[in-house]
Amino acid sequence: MIWLLIVLFLLPLVWMVALSVQAQGAGLEAGMASFPQGVHPENYAAAVEQMEGFWHLVGNTTLLTVLSIGGQLFCCSLAGYAFARMRFAGRDVLFMLVLGTMMLPPQVLAIPQFLLYRELGLIDTFYPLLLPTLFGGAPFFIFLFRQYFLSLPAELSEAARVDGCGHFRTFFFVMLPLARPVVGTVAIFTFLATWNDFWSPLIYLNSPENQTLTLGLAAFNQSYRVAVELLMAASSMILAPCVLVYFLFQKVFIRGVRLSGAKG
Repeated sequence: MIWLLIVLFLLPLVWMVALSVQAQGAGLEAGMASFPQGVHPENYAAAVEQMEGFWHLVGNTTLLTVLSIGGQLFCCSLAGYAFARMRFAGRDVLFMLVLGTMMLPPQVLAIPQFLLYRELGLIDTFYPLLLPTLFGGAPFFIFLFRQYFLSLPAELSEAARVDGCGHFRTFFFVMLPLARPVVGTVAIFTFLATWNDFWSPLIYLNSPENQTLTLGLAAFNQSYRVAVELLMAASSMILAPCVLVYFLFQKVFIRGVRLSGAKG
């Protein structure tokens, strides 16, 4: 059964890569189960050449991804530590409210957020995409960090307190270095979400110089002159970093999720 699921999940990926190296003009007539007659890797160079501003789009997407990862790690790890190790009035109620925001779909918040950023003059900038990671964080990532910090022995933070460390020094020099599995998990989640994000850039980014790879691929798809082989080649290049990151760091990813659920 597991092999059947593996084949079902890999089939679209294999089909996409196979189509990307077909001769231009072959199209979809061969069907999903057929492999190309001859390999044409020059399709990738042609896709880069025809997709307007490809490397600029790569730079924009990379910048957004790196800053989003840093923002999520900083904000969510601090919030998770506060909910796990600091005692203050209403802590549990506030944590439940944070988790409650996970039930709000992004479509519900889209219009209020757009109106807010428009009033602040931030439309067509990267700020609407970055500020939520720097100041709002993600409830699920906060939950992961909290659960992991709860699983660590309380004696660690108590020993740091005896040595004169406050909460910030305890967090940065004791707790955070031990949270590498969760840091890796959150980084992978954020990378995949930001790199593949189409919804937010579509709403907030208008200028061609500010667009990301997903918007560039959508515009490339709408061009009537683009052969399906070049479209598949561009899609393969954009998807490749996600596949590579997941397979290289899947052990860290799985370990972080598993350890975060060790204590409720």
